[in-house]
Amino acid sequence: MTWELHVAEAENLLSSSRLPSSTELISLIKRVNPTRLQLHDEDRKRGYRLKNALQNLLLENYGEAFHLAPHPCAPDIVLIKHNTLPSIDACHAVMGVFSENALRTVAVPEAKPQTKSPRKDKVTAETPASPMDVVRQAQRLLDEFDYSQAERLLCDIRIENNRHLPALLRAATMLLQDMGAYTAAIRTLLAQPRAVLRDTAVRELIALAYHRNGMPQEARALFDGLHAVDLGKNALCAYADISFKDGNLAHAWHLLKEADEKEGFIVEHAALMSSVETAMRREAQPWVQRAEEALTLNDMEQAEAQSREALGRCPSLQRPREIIAMAAAKREAEKLAALWRRLEMSEPGPKRLELLETLQEHDTKAQERIAGLIAAEKAAIKRYQVESKLETLRKEAETRKWQECYDIIEWLSRQDDHSEAYREACGVSPYFSVLHQNRRLQKVSGKSAREAWLRFVEAKSAFETGKLEGCFEIMEEIRDYFGHCPEFAEPYRMMLEREQEAARSEIALLLEQAQSEHADAVRIGTIFNRIRKRMSVLPEEERNAHLKTMRERQSLLETEPDGDELVSAYAVCRLFGNLQRASLLREHIADETSLKKVEDEVGELFKIERSGLTLNFSNDMPVDLTSEPALAYRGSTDRHIFLTGMKYFILVDLHEMSATRFDSIYLTGGHLVDALPAKGIFLFRGITETNYVVRAELTASKWAITALFDVSEAFLLEEGATVVDIYLSSDRETDYYLNIKYEDGSRPGKMGRMRVRSRNGMADTVQIKDEPVIYSKRLSSAPDRFIIGATDETRICTRNLTYDFIMGMTPDIWEVDEENRHIYYFYSHILKRVDFKFDDYTEFPESPGCFFFKMNHRILGVSPTTNTVMIAFKQKAALYDFGTNELSVPFPFSAIVSTRPARKWYCFDYSEERRELTLKDVTREVRSLLAWKPLPLGGGRKRTAEEVQEAYGMLYFGYTCEDPPEDAEGETGACDEAS
Repeated sequence: MTWELHVAEAENLLSSSRLPSSTELISLIKRVNPTRLQLHDEDRKRGYRLKNALQNLLLENYGEAFHLAPHPCAPDIVLIKHNTLPSIDACHAVMGVFSENALRTVAVPEAKPQTKSPRKDKVTAETPASPMDVVRQAQRLLDEFDYSQAERLLCDIRIENNRHLPALLRAATMLLQDMGAYTAAIRTLLAQPRAVLRDTAVRELIALAYHRNGMPQEARALFDGLHAVDLGKNALCAYADISFKDGNLAHAWHLLKEADEKEGFIVEHAALMSSVETAMRREAQPWVQRAEEALTLNDMEQAEAQSREALGRCPSLQRPREIIAMAAAKREAEKLAALWRRLEMSEPGPKRLELLETLQEHDTKAQERIAGLIAAEKAAIKRYQVESKLETLRKEAETRKWQECYDIIEWLSRQDDHSEAYREACGVSPYFSVLHQNRRLQKVSGKSAREAWLRFVEAKSAFETGKLEGCFEIMEEIRDYFGHCPEFAEPYRMMLEREQEAARSEIALLLEQAQSEHADAVRIGTIFNRIRKRMSVLPEEERNAHLKTMRERQSLLETEPDGDELVSAYAVCRLFGNLQRASLLREHIADETSLKKVEDEVGELFKIERSGLTLNFSNDMPVDLTSEPALAYRGSTDRHIFLTGMKYFILVDLHEMSATRFDSIYLTGGHLVDALPAKGIFLFRGITETNYVVRAELTASKWAITALFDVSEAFLLEEGATVVDIYLSSDRETDYYLNIKYEDGSRPGKMGRMRVRSRNGMADTVQIKDEPVIYSKRLSSAPDRFIIGATDETRICTRNLTYDFIMGMTPDIWEVDEENRHIYYFYSHILKRVDFKFDDYTEFPESPGCFFFKMNHRILGVSPTTNTVMIAFKQKAALYDFGTNELSVPFPFSAIVSTRPARKWYCFDYSEERRELTLKDVTREVRSLLAWKPLPLGGGRKRTAEEVQEAYGMLYFGYTCEDPPEDAEGETGACDEAS
């Protein structure tokens, strides 16, 4: 490019010892000036650096012939002007680029003698009140051809701010276009305050006035500081005229093209464009000639390079474009020929297919042939893949790698054009035949189907080796998927017969116990519940016979209840929340006195008072993370936070942005264990002891305790049974989901749905192998869904506790984010996140501290937005960043609260006197409010004793094993476990 040649010339001049003339320096300064050129940032910086160096060289050697004229709108920018030849200048520059020698040498312009301004004729009319009034008065004078008086009015306009800017712009336009008073327009605009002069429209008008007044240097300086896209058509043409006269043809051409996009008509535009294009064609002609010569010599590369140089100087030339197109066509033809040669020599496989796809993209004339070659190549690749998969399947089957085998068969099942290979794969092993065209299995998700088949392999292998314990339970779970398959049906039949014989023996023994004279109604009810469960494997005739026997035995126990029994039963139904049964009993009770007594007693127990509370959100509330908070945190949902005082508790509803205070003797000591947030129904446990629960409905329209009971008494639990977790049912008020374990560990733990005071026992029971304790966590409440699991097995279960799918992992769920359908869980020493279908996994490798927190600490909430989790130990809490393995300093328990999951972290302040609760969102401030420190864990190296001691102090918030235990739910023997 020409500019690069000028730059090279400038660099050579600056590095030589020769002193050029001032004329040579000025010419070179203008040619390397990058202001109006389309350059990359690096080239632009290079151009300014050379321009500044040349300007310093000019002033250091010829400074006495020049002076620095300040820019009218930017005091730190000056124009280097010749003292005696005003039309000669050496471009603008920033004052800070001049050397001391240059500033010392440059001449100081002589002060111009002040000339007395001509006396203004007395204005006969009264000066209007506002600038716009002045403009209107001047327009009337113009209409009367009184140009002198109109000019005086317009020149006197002064505005203080941009409020009257339209009037000023209109006045300047009248002076420029209607009157041709260019000097007056310049003087009027420059007399305005500096704030007004910074406006783009004002600067544009000043530049336009300078141009029309024959002052191109001043106009150029202003135009250079404006964006071309912001200029009007008149200004663009004026700027183009200046660039054209400066010899910057490309810049002038681009400005005129920009003017074409603006509305309006300018007489000079067409003539100026013609002059610019003529000059550009003349400048580009040598490159066009060289391109033609190169074309004659068949040097397409040189012809294309010269054509591009010509287009850079004159974009409207057609011949260079034709030469470039010819070069591109020749290059494309050579590329296609090379691709076809490579294709002929290529081996079958993915690389050959890649070559064909490249050819398809470029060779438009051979599309049909290429499409056929691609189809044949894809078919060959697919055949090779299928054969390779079959070979791998045989090897994996020999080594009993069943999960890998399933993945291969599942892949083959999707290859519709290789159904024979799929059928062959299913015949490799007897275990595979149940997968062939199994429509039932294809209806569930891929993970669920794989887990079901792996369970089949487990059961079939155990059956074949004689390890029959637990086989029937597994087969019963997967019977819906494989019951139609002969490979499953025969073992299942044999296991069913074995299970039926065992059930008959057990039922006979239970019936014998039920017939005993010492068996009371409760004992008989428990026995019959066990019989109902065991007889589920028996034929229908046998089940009906046993039901008849049980009804006959129960009929012997039935007696007409007396009044006291009815009243007692009514009281139990009211306490247990069975309002429908209580209503039926009430109809049969005639003793109103006893009824009123029961109502009074229950009413006193269920008493709850509601009072208003002001909820405020503050950004400037002082945060105290050292003192014990006025309220204690007792639990939260995805929209509620529960805080308790001495004899009351506060419910914060962040969905409704409200807070309510409730006074109740039964709700201040317990903690929230489950909720149906959308319905405003909550379940509290640990009111007086762990076995007591309270059910409450707390909404804007209703606030009431609806049930209060001991779980063992309410559900008629067997001796030794303990409720690990209890959940509400969203379908029925008297139904609950119970997770039960047995204290002696003699029987496996189980989870199921139970109805209050029902003698039918647990429905929809789930047991996992012989695990004494199973893990459970609510996944959603509308509908009810749960995560249930034990060692190496996790199930996602529906409301009737049938599983959607099974995963081979031990569940340790830290948080369920129902809104985003994410589960946060601890597995294999780090925290992980997965979606509800266990398809999309995210790991947090910088979370080794979670290994320690999961054993002894309470998890109070996970924040998905900040990757932090709040953990508590005894009466202290802290925040852990599982993205960076950093732990905050501990703070008092309840000092920071949140919903679950923690959308935001809040600090609060409560005023009992004003009944006012104030919340402050500190989500983005916890990094500055708390000190953070990396946990000295992980890294795969052995720690020193000092590092271990430091880690212990951080993990347990400064507590030691000698510290006395404190009252904090869920903390028993933590120090012993840690040690």
